[in-house]
Amino acid sequence: MIRSTLFLAVLATGLAAPASADDTFRSPSVADSKGAGKLAAARADRAAKAGRISPAAVTVEEVGDAGSFGKPVKWLGLMSGFVYLSTDCTPPAGEPADPNCVTLNPAPATTVFNAVDLASITLPGKSSQTLLCHWQTPIVSYRFANDTLSAQIANFRATPRYRIESEVLDDPALINPSTGVAFGGQLELPLTAFAKSKLVEPGYFESETLTSTRMCIGGLVSKASLVDQYGLTEAQATQFFRKPITITLSISGQARMVDNANINFGTRITGD
Repeated sequence: MIRSTLFLAVLATGLAAPASADDTFRSPSVADSKGAGKLAAARADRAAKAGRISPAAVTVEEVGDAGSFGKPVKWLGLMSGFVYLSTDCTPPAGEPADPNCVTLNPAPATTVFNAVDLASITLPGKSSQTLLCHWQTPIVSYRFANDTLSAQIANFRATPRYRIESEVLDDPALINPSTGVAFGGQLELPLTAFAKSKLVEPGYFESETLTSTRMCIGGLVSKASLVDQYGLTEAQATQFFRKPITITLSISGQARMVDNANINFGTRITGD
């Protein structure tokens, strides 16, 4: 019972992720969508009878994302960031230290890491019209090992963080609702990738490689999110996509009862 209570308590703490980018999307109600679809069909029928063939503008209720509707996908860039966790980051004789290697604290202590500015790209102004999408693929290998004499909570989490920089966000009157202070020219967007926590007995060993792809839904950042979530005006959100945008990748996380890990986040950016 004590172990179960301890596990649940540590699990809840270990999985408490920082505020994350909302790339989810909540559709309008089915009734609203079907109603909008019927109205659109009626408009199209009237236009056809009148000899008009130009398509009418669609609405969010009709298609979910009206801003990017019908636009081709634009390939905008690619970045990749690496972090290594090891009990010993000492480089071979004569070689420089690896700045991406994080030395793990001796078990059972927790190691909190934050590897900053691992990769960066700058998009020219007007690269995209209404959104930046992420195709994020982590490739992660790790080992849990318990060489202590008692049961322990093993915990491993890694979160990529994307810093979006734009001169539009340098307006001191623009306040980031997530922090309560001015943006200062940038917006940081974590995108949760993976988290694992479990109770491990003495002598336990586990090795695993994880890979998956998380693709754009609501987008890493969009014109709609800039207005609805971050308080920009329509004009400011439009200017955001007309100016150069710099995206910088960092990786943060924590590890406990991990004796080795390799973390790679590759992210391709697309737009409309």
